[in-house]
Amino acid sequence: MEIHREPRVGMTERIERLKKDVLSRQSPLPQHHNSRRGSWLPDGNPWTRNVALHRAWQPGMSVGEVRAATVRGLAQLSEVQLRPDWQIIGEHFTCQGFVNLDDAGLREQLPRLAEFGLGEDDIPALKDAQRRWHENHRGATFAGVGTPAFNQRPEEHDERGNTVYMSVGWVENHSIRDYPKLLRLGFAGIQAEIETAMASRDLCDPAYAEREAFWRSGLLICEAGILLGQRYASLAREQAEASACPIERQRLLDLAERCERVPAHGARTLLEAAQALWFGHVLTCGEDGINANSLGRLDQFFQPYYEADLAAGRIDRDGALEIMAELTCKFYLDYDVQAITLAGRNAEGIDLTNEMTYLILEATEQVGVLRDLSVRVHGDSPEPLLQQCARMMAHGGGIPYLFNDDCFIPALTERGIRPEHVGDYSPIGCIELTIPGKANPHAVSGWFHLTKCLELALFNGRDPVSDCQLGPATGDFAGFGDFGEFYAAYRAQVEHFAKRMVYLCNRGALRQSEGGPLPCWSILTDDCIARGKDITNGGPLYNYHSVCLLGTANTADSLCALRKLVFEDEKVDRGELLAALAANFEGHEPLRQFLLNGAPKYGNDCDEVDELAQDIDNHFIDLMDRMRSPLNGRYVVHLFSFLLNIGFGKALGATPDGRRASEPIAYSLSAQQGRDMAGATAMLRSLAKLPHNRAAGASAAILDLDPKLVEGAAGLERLTQLLRSAILMGVGQLQLNVTTEERLRQAQEDPEKYGNIPVRVAGYSQLFRLLGKELQDHVIARTKHRS
Repeated sequence: MEIHREPRVGMTERIERLKKDVLSRQSPLPQHHNSRRGSWLPDGNPWTRNVALHRAWQPGMSVGEVRAATVRGLAQLSEVQLRPDWQIIGEHFTCQGFVNLDDAGLREQLPRLAEFGLGEDDIPALKDAQRRWHENHRGATFAGVGTPAFNQRPEEHDERGNTVYMSVGWVENHSIRDYPKLLRLGFAGIQAEIETAMASRDLCDPAYAEREAFWRSGLLICEAGILLGQRYASLAREQAEASACPIERQRLLDLAERCERVPAHGARTLLEAAQALWFGHVLTCGEDGINANSLGRLDQFFQPYYEADLAAGRIDRDGALEIMAELTCKFYLDYDVQAITLAGRNAEGIDLTNEMTYLILEATEQVGVLRDLSVRVHGDSPEPLLQQCARMMAHGGGIPYLFNDDCFIPALTERGIRPEHVGDYSPIGCIELTIPGKANPHAVSGWFHLTKCLELALFNGRDPVSDCQLGPATGDFAGFGDFGEFYAAYRAQVEHFAKRMVYLCNRGALRQSEGGPLPCWSILTDDCIARGKDITNGGPLYNYHSVCLLGTANTADSLCALRKLVFEDEKVDRGELLAALAANFEGHEPLRQFLLNGAPKYGNDCDEVDELAQDIDNHFIDLMDRMRSPLNGRYVVHLFSFLLNIGFGKALGATPDGRRASEPIAYSLSAQQGRDMAGATAMLRSLAKLPHNRAAGASAAILDLDPKLVEGAAGLERLTQLLRSAILMGVGQLQLNVTTEERLRQAQEDPEKYGNIPVRVAGYSQLFRLLGKELQDHVIARTKHRS
């Protein structure tokens, strides 16, 4: 099939109306994501989840069965509604959280409880169900927030906020499920698979009872999926009978026919596939929330349906584009980490870019809303694909972003992903890599701050911020004979805290296997059904933990300044340096300027500092390669900070790179704000020296470009070649912002008039006016390259 190469412009009138519809809705997302609008959650009954959980909790049920029965209850109890114009129907379940049963205004809500046939006398039972739920989910919060003091056990948390690491272990959402399987078999087909697995096992097998509890939870999820389609089909037929408009009646009858088919059974057409995907996503988010429950390689699993529709004359290219545009609207959230992945190589190294790749890119460009869209690229990626990516990036907002197969396929293969599966890798949410439908990646299971370890090495394990002994005593700074001895002390701090982080991640994972099963995710993950095990308890083919590494740029800059200015040139007195750091450079501004300007800085293609950045990342990856989880899973590394570069920076004193106390550290693998002064190509060269091909959790960097650099045909060609160069250099992942400091400051001063510009923030894009001032300042401070 010939691949379409030129984009269309303009939306149909129907898609314009759908876009207006979604942009008018309220967002339920947490305030720390600065979200306000664009949700798919209807208002609904706030008691829905409480009642679903209450009815789910029956004597003798396992925690997994309770969770699955709660999802089934949501499918049964949540409001269903059909909005005008839509061909892909259904809404997320109402009330993502529970009603607060200690709320002083509880009595005012009782009429809504009566809608379920319940009253005030039922509140104690509802409250008891909620209490038992939270007791089982006690590990769903951070298992190791803050840093334990040096003489404490790792699980005894220090609440002073002197953060070296965070450990989670228990991880929900951040998934990509086997949606191709759902589209192929439907929930009735998966139900039959579970029943076959149950019937094939010996009742006397000692493990049968545990497996049976898992299988029963899976059957409840299948019932939920089938029920969801049936409810929408019934509503559509009911409204069709009442409609006086022949066109509207036919639309509703078509909806009913689709929902009777999917998600109960396999999809036959592209529109049925899109509908089945959406219903599967609704169930997914009913289990563990909207955030970072992602979709995977849409172009690969939609392409066969598109080809079949074309061959049968059911659709043309414009019709397929309209379906993809509607799906773009359907998945819209203003804070969007429902990741979609396109293109890339297969297991044999063959490029899989197809017509659907371009259709999805074109639909995204056409609708013009924020979405989480990644394109997998490699040295042989088609030029038209890179050109389309470049054109979209030049519009601003950082979409799409690129993942380099030539880096991440080797990284994953070397850490145990089979060759026949590695070609399916996809990023979750911001950047975290998984093998869709085959893995529990425990994405962002831990966070580790290298620069804090360097600070502790400078002060012999004592934290100058809190004046307490956090790390081991690794030697007085004045006593180190050379840089190598100090560097060994720094590494000792890293190794000490890395072990503690892993220990607490493992504790969190154990807690989740006991109290936090995920049956919906499990039945859409190989080989959970065959093994009779939940995804949290050894069911998937791949079970690993991914941890985020922060501080590469600041640690490398600091180490370089120490090596050159303190140990080699001896131009900085050690005692004066420690005094200046402890005083946050107050009274020591000349020294701060010397530290800033007297030694090379990462991001300017200088081997002296870039090789240090490479070495500290390799050291941490080596440490994680030796670690194992309770289920014998690997630990892999994200070279990624998300927004925690701001929070971790607040817990960090002044550093030898000239950074003041409490200021943010650099985002992921980007340079510290304002230090990459040698141009975009130099920044890419520095970035390319880092071990992306060992970061099996993925890497991240944001490159900010001035719009003048990419304007016009020449600018587009320049940007396309920049992307190609980054791929060939070996840069793992790349996100672009195209904007100016002046434009952002204008938006900050007058957000209502100028603030609706999208920017790449930290693994996601957002309208600038929706960011808090601290985050706005961080984005403004990043270098806007003009060459």
